[in-house]
Amino acid sequence: MTRWSMSPISKLPALLWLVSGVLLVSTAPAWAERFERDPMTMRVIAVNPSADKSRTVPVRIDLPQEVKPSDVLDHGELAVDYDTERSLYYVHKPEVTLAPKQTKVFEVLVRDVWYVPEADLTGLKSHTALLLHRLQKSEYYEAAKKLGDSIQSRLDDVIKMQEDETIGRRQRIGAYRRNLQGLQVIKEDIARMEKLLSFAGGPPVPQMLQESPLKSDAPSTTTTWLVIFLIIIFMGLLAGQFFFTWHRRASGALEGGGELGNSQRPGAPTPMPTPEQPSR
Repeated sequence: MTRWSMSPISKLPALLWLVSGVLLVSTAPAWAERFERDPMTMRVIAVNPSADKSRTVPVRIDLPQEVKPSDVLDHGELAVDYDTERSLYYVHKPEVTLAPKQTKVFEVLVRDVWYVPEADLTGLKSHTALLLHRLQKSEYYEAAKKLGDSIQSRLDDVIKMQEDETIGRRQRIGAYRRNLQGLQVIKEDIARMEKLLSFAGGPPVPQMLQESPLKSDAPSTTTTWLVIFLIIIFMGLLAGQFFFTWHRRASGALEGGGELGNSQRPGAPTPMPTPEQPSR
């Protein structure tokens, strides 16, 4: 029977593949939080009112300014292009021929990008609550509480609006843009609460040292430690391979030196030289 063995270095790719699989599984929950909502459909109707003549007309749908080409999931026979004058993308077809009395509908499927991730909103709520807790025994508590309650109420309104399924597409886009402006004001109010905490001489809040939840894409603490452990494991495997290689070569050198020494050890018979025959 033939037996196959793997050297330590040959096992590294398999181990690294296993390690990378663990990394993917561990980070999957973070990706799952960034769920996508149902896509939106935008349509335009081309109509030929003539009863006896065909007509060729252009078709164009202007996309909202938040939509990028990667957000267009299906544009059918229309082409995606960019309007430099209006600074927005659009889908179009220069010429569409319609028979008499013909009606043709063109649809574009786009990703719903008009919402603020819930994790960002809850992060702002938690940060506000922590600031208010730190100011509880200070002389600025009343002012901070009034400001904090206002922030929490506005954030709740944003969450409630985003969960309302009865709002139409146009209303949702408009509400999203208003929410972005409102969130900017909320962040300014949170900065005011942080300033009140500095006036009160309170200890710094750890969350203050981090970037705003609306902009932070840093990996989680668990992911960071996992990457560190993976690097340590890899370095250990590499060091083990170096050790095994050195040990194998050292053992080979010792065995070779032993054979040479046996032939020249003390007490071994020395071959006698053959006497030369006298010349005649």
